[in-house]
Amino acid sequence: MIGFVAPERLLAVAEAVVTAQRDLGDRSDRKLSRLKYTIDRIGPAAFKAEVERRLGEPLQPARAYAFEQAGDRFGWVEGHDGRWHLGLRIESGRVADRGTRRHLSGLHAIAQVHDGDFRLTGNQNLIVANVAADAREAIDRLAAEYGLDDHRRAPVRRDALACVALPTCSLAMAEAERYLPDLLDRVEALLADHGLSDAPIGLRISGCPNGCSRPYLGEIALVGKAAGRYNLMLGADACGRRLNRLHRENVTEPEILAELDRLFARYAAGRRPAERFGDFLLRSGLIAAASPSPDEVRT
Repeated sequence: MIGFVAPERLLAVAEAVVTAQRDLGDRSDRKLSRLKYTIDRIGPAAFKAEVERRLGEPLQPARAYAFEQAGDRFGWVEGHDGRWHLGLRIESGRVADRGTRRHLSGLHAIAQVHDGDFRLTGNQNLIVANVAADAREAIDRLAAEYGLDDHRRAPVRRDALACVALPTCSLAMAEAERYLPDLLDRVEALLADHGLSDAPIGLRISGCPNGCSRPYLGEIALVGKAAGRYNLMLGADACGRRLNRLHRENVTEPEILAELDRLFARYAAGRRPAERFGDFLLRSGLIAAASPSPDEVRT
């Protein structure tokens, strides 16, 4: 935590951070190229001073904050200028025509009538942005026609993430993106058996421990160990403030589904109103406490 940024200074501060990393970081070596390695090498105070030098002013003191949600907002969201933004679920970020879901053709059709812009999100989804109010109906119709309305499906499917894994990534030890649809079918069936179809649960799969789908922030996560085998990670919170922890190591799909079935049954019977799955697992003692949250560390 290095300070507070007013909305009107956000882009200037972002540019200062990016250019500081460009000039001070080591982009020649992929293993050392991330910002965290630069900060580890020179220290947070030095990096903050460099950002402020490029910005031309000191950052304001940090302010108290609380996360109330994480992830993308789906469906129509009204902007501050009277225009609208449509959040669309794109499974694994893969824009393609596959069966009845013709995402590539659908986005091409929307582009023909849309005078705003398209934005990609950090959760593999897409926003049709800056839509005039009188254009919403036509875009809604195209989204439904081409199967671009996956954001209306069950929450666990809508929010799931997977890395590309096999066959694209040479580091992958197990399937992720290609396995996600089948896994979601089975997890949704388990949730339905326990009356939990509408429960929002964050599920993520990574083909290896490098975790490009950010599995360690999933309430349920599978981290690839070998073909058909995963570490089952459980217990993150919904807002990215708490990491999950290893629950079962090097297990197969039948073992994973059997364990989830047991835990879903406990969740259905013992959850509090609006209590998320990851929070329930921790409160009920079904998993041990994971790493402390940033708030707990500061306390």
